[in-house]
Amino acid sequence: MPDDYHQLMPRRNPEDIDLAAIKADLEFLIERGERFRKEQALKPLYTMVGSAAIIAWIELFRRVCL
Repeated sequence: MPDDYHQLMPRRNPEDIDLAAIKADLEFLIERGERFRKEQALKPLYTMVGSAAIIAWIELFRRVCL
């Protein structure tokens, strides 16, 4: 096989890799992902409650004012 293969990035020296920094970055990303998932979980409920409130307000306005 010819030597046409070129690595995209050179290999790092294992002694130069900071595992503590990688662990801290991973923990941060996991925490952000969990928080995002919790925030997104309630959006359908907010939409349903908001829609029901708008419909109730319109119905009340129609019965009282018209």
